[in-house]
Parts: sequence; C-alpha cells; structure tokens
Amino acid sequence: MNSKFIKYAEWTLAILLSALVLFLLFIRATHAGALWRDECDSLELAQMPTFADIVRNLKFTSFPIVFPTTVRVFTNLFGTSDAALRGFGFLVGTGLLVAAWFNARSRADVPLILPALVGLNVTFLTVGTWVRGYGLGSVLVTVSFGLTVLFVARPTKPRLVAIFVCYIASMQALYFPAALIPAFLLAAFAICVFRREFKWALALCGVAAVCALSYVPKFLTYFEIRNWVVALQRATTPAELWRQFLIACGEPLSIAPWIWLALLLVSLFGALWVIAAKSRRDSISASVFAFGAITILLATPMYFVFLWRLHNIPETRYYLTLLCVLAAAIELIVGLLSQFAWVRIARLVLVIGLAAALPIFAWPKITERETNLDLLARNLQNYAHNRDLIIVNRWFLAPGFSWYYHGPARWMTLPELSEKRIHRYDLLIAKMQASDTLADIRSGISEALQSGNRVWLVGGAQLAQQGQPFILGPAPDPQFGWDSGMYDYSWATQLGTFLQQHVIDGEVVLSPMNGVNSNENVPLLIARGWKE
Repeated sequence: MNSKFIKYAEWTLAILLSALVLFLLFIRATHAGALWRDECDSLELAQMPTFADIVRNLKFTSFPIVFPTTVRVFTNLFGTSDAALRGFGFLVGTGLLVAAWFNARSRADVPLILPALVGLNVTFLTVGTWVRGYGLGSVLVTVSFGLTVLFVARPTKPRLVAIFVCYIASMQALYFPAALIPAFLLAAFAICVFRREFKWALALCGVAAVCALSYVPKFLTYFEIRNWVVALQRATTPAELWRQFLIACGEPLSIAPWIWLALLLVSLFGALWVIAAKSRRDSISASVFAFGAITILLATPMYFVFLWRLHNIPETRYYLTLLCVLAAAIELIVGLLSQFAWVRIARLVLVIGLAAALPIFAWPKITERETNLDLLARNLQNYAHNRDLIIVNRWFLAPGFSWYYHGPARWMTLPELSEKRIHRYDLLIAKMQASDTLADIRSGISEALQSGNRVWLVGGAQLAQQGQPFILGPAPDPQFGWDSGMYDYSWATQLGTFLQQHVIDGEVVLSPMNGVNSNENVPLLIARGWKE
C-alpha cells in the first residue's frame, strides 16, 4: 500500500480521534453535574482563607501541594461554580491529548494508541476529569515519559532540566508517580550505563536524589498521622489489586483488559526483536525501544507493590496514572515499529475499531451525574426551618453537604465532627475511641422532635436487623479492629433503632434518583413527632 496514503490516513484518524475525545470530554463536563464529596473535599481545602491553612491541612488530603495550589489559582480566576469546575476537568482531559501529541510529534509520529486506549477509557473520562489530582498528575507523568524518551535519544542539559522539573511537578501533584518516576530513572540510567555515558548516568542519580528529597516533608508528616491513618488501612491481596486494575482498563470488562494485555505483550516482544536486530546498526533507536520495554517491565510491578504497601482499599481510580504510562510506552514502541507497513495498517485497523466501540460502552457512565447531594441541599434550603435539625448520615458526606447547603437549619454529621469541610480522620478516630459516640446526636434529635420541629435525614437511616443495633466497643474492636466502615455501619444502625423507638411519623422526601452515580445517590427522609 502507498506509504503516502497510509500517512494521510494516520493524520486523518489522529485528528478525528482527538476530536472524538474532546467531544466525550465535553459530554462529561456537561453531564457530571455537581461535585461529589471527594471533589468538595479538594475544593474546600483549596478555598481555605490563607495558603498557610492549606499547608497546615495538607496532611488530611490525598494530594501534595501542587494540586490544591492549582485549584486555588483556577478558582481565583474562573470562580467556583459547578460549570467552571467541570471546565477545569475538561482542561485537564485536554491536557492529556496535548501530552499525547507532544510525545508523538517529538518522534515525527501522530498519537493514535494513547488517545484510543486512555482518551476513550471510561476511567479517564470520569476519574481523570474530577476535581482531584488523578487527572493532573497523570498528564504530568505522561509528559515526563515523553521528555525522558527525548533525553534517552539524545542527552542534553536542557532535556535533563526539563525531565527534572516535570518529575518534581508530577510527584507534587499526585503521590502515585513515586512508583513510576523511579522506573523512568532506572530505565534511563541503565541505558546510559550500557552506552558508557557515565556523566549522564551520574546526573540521573542527582535527579533521583532531589526527587526523593522532595518527599521528605511527607515522610515527616507520617509521625503526625500514624495514629489515625489506621482508619484508612486494611490488608489487601494481589487478587484485589489485579481485579481493580482490570476494571480500570475500561468497558467492556470482558474485552478491554485483554486488549491492554495483548498490546503490552506485542510491544515487549516487538521491542526485544528490534533491539536484537538494531543494537549495533542504530544504537539510538535500540535505546528508545529499550527504554519503552524496560519502563513497562519495571513500572508495572513497582506500581502494584506501591499499592500493596499502602494498605488502602484498592480503588479503580488509583490505576489511571499507571494506565497513562503503559499506554504511552505502547504508543512509543508501536510507533517505532510502524516503520513496517503491516504494523501501520494493523495500528490503523485497531484504533478505528476502538474508536467505533469504546464510546458506546463509555456513554452510560459519562452521562451520569456524580451526586444528588446538591439537589437535597437545595430542597433543604427551601423547606427546612431554622429550628429543624438535619442529620447527615454518613459523616463522609459532610464536605459535599457543607459546600452546597447554605440554609438556616442546624446540621450534624453521624457522628458529629467539629470540622465538616474536609475529611478529618483524626476526628473520626477520636469518635471511634469514645464510649458513647452518639449522645449528642440523640440529644439533638430528641430536643428537635419534642419541640414540635422536624428532623431531616440526609442518607436515610439504617434499620437494625432483628430490632437490635449493631454496637461496637471503643476502637480497636476485638473483632473488627480499626475498620471505620464497620463503625459507620454500627452508628447507622444505632441511629435507625433510636428513630424507630421514638419517632411517631416519618416519610421519604426524595428517593435515590435514576442517572446518578450509585457512589453518592442518597435519599432524604423526614421524621416528625416524639414518643417515649
């Protein structure tokens, strides 16, 4: 087939594919609606009165200083409306496309694999566009990969400075790059040593040392948070980690993971074959192939070990950064293999197939609202009186409710926490260790109902099995230890039992809605009247 025709087809497909990704990002931005609780947590942190307040509360969030600073600058420029903040997510998503084009054009290619595998991936279209650090950090890591490829191809001082700056930026926007940047450095270091470029190998050691030092404040913070971080941790198994990775690969679950695995294997074997064939004739090309292959071989196990050592409940969103790096490595290797016409044709066919199929499977999720909490807050502003009481069940919904509710009624979380704008696990741990955690909740409910006022229940109430609440002792519980989820369940059943015993009349005001993410699709109940 004529090479000019293939090149024309590649450019046409790359432009149309980028336009398709932009269209899906626009659809997501216009359908996501209000911010869900974790996004509100990030926003509330970024909106604190002073920058010193942000730094002081940074230990309670999941992201280093670059991300809240970016959000603060953005909101100062464009405001804090839902539309503006969804626009922030759209810009971050667009940033990944820019990174893909930069990486591809730096080697005279066009981006096809990365936009198809990640840009059409439902994990990227949702998680990557949240007002959270996952998208921004992943974009910066993708750029870091491309800059490192340029450095490996031809080391220069400007390129060394560029990768250093981008490494620091990515590591200070998101913590997950701490498992990926070392893979880039080790791969580049190995290639420099193999080529006997010891000066550049030593320079990379210097970059690695400074990157490691940038995390010293985080390590020092551990001594402050170790007493309450246990509420976030539990043992994880390799099977759990692998299951979430497969889900992160996108829809449909029966096919998408196999496409990723097949492309990874093809890339590795293709790189090894070319390295063996070109190692003497074209050392630069062989080095770039080697960097892509070594990155895949190092980054994947290092990332999984990193997640395993976190001891957090594995979440699909944790894998977005790894997917971006793997897709960038596949794009690099397959792009270099496209010197063979049949590879170029196969790449075109694959990308056309992905572009035709993946948006169909992603559509239900990208047109879904993230939360209905803003709608509940709006109703409460209109109908809850100043002497009514609002109970937000459960406590972790507080940042979202705090952001959207501005009515006159008093509101409390279950259990009641003194700081509601952000997730404060130190305050939660104190409640888990208390002997009568819900005393203030019971007192507030009884006072409101006995005075003829109403109690509104955001999130409803958990009815106890066999009429008996599930009660845990002060943490650590002999059976469940520091499992905060079990304590949440215990408090919810205690609330439900108390209401069953003392409320005369109750009804559902708003039920969970269609078209809202099940992660935060909560009901609104109202309770009236008091009985002993």
